[in-house]
Amino acid sequence: MNKKLIIIGSFLLVAVLVLSFLFGNDLISIFGPKKPLNPKEEEKPAAQKEEFQFEWQEWKDPAGFSFEYPKEVTINNHPEDKVNYSNLELTSPSRKGKIVIICQDNQYSNLNDWLKKDPLVKEGSGLDTKVASVSAKRVALGEKEVVGLIDADGVIYTIDKQDEGERYWKLVYNNILDSFKFTPLAGESEQDFSNWLGGFDTESVDNVEPIEVIQ
Repeated sequence: MNKKLIIIGSFLLVAVLVLSFLFGNDLISIFGPKKPLNPKEEEKPAAQKEEFQFEWQEWKDPAGFSFEYPKEVTINNHPEDKVNYSNLELTSPSRKGKIVIICQDNQYSNLNDWLKKDPLVKEGSGLDTKVASVSAKRVALGEKEVVGLIDADGVIYTIDKQDEGERYWKLVYNNILDSFKFTPLAGESEQDFSNWLGGFDTESVDNVEPIEVIQ
């Protein structure tokens, strides 16, 4: 019995050696480890972030504020709107999404009341921040983000980012917040304007980082 096993084993060994000599790499390709069907797909580098070269310009609004925005952006100031003091819609033909800035009479006692009751933001989470050196609320709403602030005359300003996943609008939005400032109304003296600014609630609040950090 042992002799038979030895003979069979020797026969198999010889057969393997002969096949290896005759077919070589073909055997490796058949029985060896399989390579990925498309290795190039597995080796694709990570997608690089799009770089932007912004050229900023200033928008001066008759309602008494200004901010910087890119030259390629179009602003529709909705002249048909007779209710709001200002209604601006910032869009770009090559980008999804938009930014909407509205200035209107305030119906809330303060920003916390606005955060609790306004249908635009009441489902979101708000953080204290500052815009134009005054107290404001920054509210996260999924892909949307809204900043609200109230001036000394009881007028509320909302800056609403609807980026639809476009990083472009995140950068524009942050620059609008950084550059936003109040300006004198037509015919208003610098002294009257300075006195008006002094009526704001500028109590100290933490200057928080943006909800979404942009690198």
